[in-house]
Amino acid sequence: MRVTLLGPQRHVAGARTALAQLVPEGLVTTVNAGWQEREGELHELHQVIGGRMVALELHRRWLGLLDADPVLASAQRALDERLAELRAVYGLRLEHACAAIGELQHRMPGGEVAAAATDDAVSALRALDDWHLRLAAEARQAYASVAAGRPDVQRERGEVAEAVRACRGVVVTGGHVGVLLHLLRLFGVEEELRGLDPGTPLLTWSAGAMALSERVVLFHDHAVGGESSPGPGPQPVEAYAAGLGLFPGLLPFPHPRRRLRTGDPGHLALLVRRFAPLRCVLLPEGARLDLPGGGGTTGPGQPGDLPDSARWLGPDGRVRTGADTEGARV
Repeated sequence: MRVTLLGPQRHVAGARTALAQLVPEGLVTTVNAGWQEREGELHELHQVIGGRMVALELHRRWLGLLDADPVLASAQRALDERLAELRAVYGLRLEHACAAIGELQHRMPGGEVAAAATDDAVSALRALDDWHLRLAAEARQAYASVAAGRPDVQRERGEVAEAVRACRGVVVTGGHVGVLLHLLRLFGVEEELRGLDPGTPLLTWSAGAMALSERVVLFHDHAVGGESSPGPGPQPVEAYAAGLGLFPGLLPFPHPRRRLRTGDPGHLALLVRRFAPLRCVLLPEGARLDLPGGGGTTGPGQPGDLPDSARWLGPDGRVRTGADTEGARV
């Protein structure tokens, strides 16, 4: 499969152009489960795809299964409760870990001791992320074991697999990244995408790009009104879950102007250190990254096989474009 990452599609023009170029004819399978209750509102996608669209309707299928199968519904409740508890505990620890790094960066003088303390604090933060991801993955695996044994789930998976295999291209939209990721796994879409022919185009944006990456990171540095959140230190950016990993080595950040402190290189440099060796790639509106071979596999700060138009964060927190090693403005 050939992955194309797009910026947010507020007016869908970019997706329409890319799809016309990459999949000029044939059926296009669409996944918009992240829209949740709005999954059936397909007017925007019809503008992009037209009459060639085969909507998988994963959210509708999921709700139907939960209504019909009390065993699956009980497993779903148990998963939701476990993940909520984990996230609450993780969030509390994360707040203190980030605050400690912020205090070290803004209050302590420079020197070897302060640098060593910061390195150790970042290592502790990475270990905390790993702890949360590991326990969340165990909870999701317990749910998956139950779902795998439910006949109705297997029937739905068969229908989904048939639709994906008949396509000439796939589109995965944005929305609620947690719901989208959950349903991509529940209905076996992950395995079907991995089994596509190498040349099959896969277009995705926003939450879709996040779910298909190696790691799903939740971030929002700004308050609702657009002002930066208060506090001297880095804001809690969450390592939410392992993603599908369909384009290795890259960590996408959609809506960077709206959701990241792009004018704070120190904050962005911490993100680079925290999530290394994944490379932090920005996906503003209008972005289009056609990833050769499924994505970049080199470490942070290395241009690798990213397109020249790609915007990514260097180790110093500066935004760089393509192979540019000097930095670029967002």
